[in-house]
Amino acid sequence: MRLFRGRGTAPPLTGLAGLSAVRAAVLFLAVVVAGVLVRIFQEIVSPLVVATFLLLLIDALSQDLNSRFPSVPRLLRGAAAGSLIIASFTAVILLIVFQGPPFAGQIAGIEPHVNVLIAQVTAMVGQPPITVREVFRGADPTAIFGEVFATARGALTYATLVMIYLGFLLASRQEFSAKMDRLYDTEHHREQARRVFNSIRNAVEQYVRLVTFKALLIAVVAYLVMLAMGIHPALFVAFLVFLSAFVPIVGAFAGAMIPALVALAQFGDLGHPGIIVVFLGGAVFLIDNILMPKLQGDQLNIDPLLVLISIGFWGLMLGPPGALLSTPLTVTVMAVAAEFDGARWLAILISRDGQPVKEVRSG
Repeated sequence: MRLFRGRGTAPPLTGLAGLSAVRAAVLFLAVVVAGVLVRIFQEIVSPLVVATFLLLLIDALSQDLNSRFPSVPRLLRGAAAGSLIIASFTAVILLIVFQGPPFAGQIAGIEPHVNVLIAQVTAMVGQPPITVREVFRGADPTAIFGEVFATARGALTYATLVMIYLGFLLASRQEFSAKMDRLYDTEHHREQARRVFNSIRNAVEQYVRLVTFKALLIAVVAYLVMLAMGIHPALFVAFLVFLSAFVPIVGAFAGAMIPALVALAQFGDLGHPGIIVVFLGGAVFLIDNILMPKLQGDQLNIDPLLVLISIGFWGLMLGPPGALLSTPLTVTVMAVAAEFDGARWLAILISRDGQPVKEVRSG
């Protein structure tokens, strides 16, 4: 046996060290397999994620109604919260379905105006004129953008799947606590599971309140500016600005370009889009950099770089709903990873201050 014990031979992993390495490897493989499966079954998983998010919203709103109206029966509070969330989701889908196709036609007609403007700019610098299709190598981004809204009626199928999933989640919710108690053998593990759930619920609640308030402010500014300039359809475009503001960091500024494109399609000059970009871009900058930091502080405790990365990752995994819900999904990953020794390093990297576990209320 001594022949195999050279100076450069590493000692074998034994005891707790070897067990931890095996657990880490198994966890890594499980995450990779789960990611591949989510990507393959995106059309099935994406509505389920949205339905779960709606369920958390219903729970958060029910808790809020409980603190405001404690004398109201619990069943009535839950019914009111569920009805409000479902009605809001339905209104969003119907608005996209009925207003999307006309908006698509308006955006698809923007190409000639853009070509004229490009020709004017290239003439000023002494270059031959080019077109949008030539810039994008034969593709027309405005037509592609328009096709997204032209096929918006597919949102009805998506919304139907979400409602089906939500119905099953609501039906099984009553037995969830009992299942949780039977799933774990010790009270310590039960308390750990409750802590993860409370962390996720509180993070989603904080995120929705703050981002909804920010998105509403930006949408109101966009609507007033477009109304003053006579741009139509101002209400639907403001709604698109509202939705885009839910995408962290880049969403609000990208949403500010939508009214500018509509103004370019309607008026065909740079003056109206320029005014919109100045006013709306300034409002977004003030809200994002002055008002929101005072309101939110570090409540979500996520590293800004990871917020930006999560947009692309969840967008790739779940499509547009993943980009909209990238922040609460990342908070969910951080809360779950913080409870396992083999994955705690991931939670620390995601967190802003290196302390992913925060005290949350357990109500």
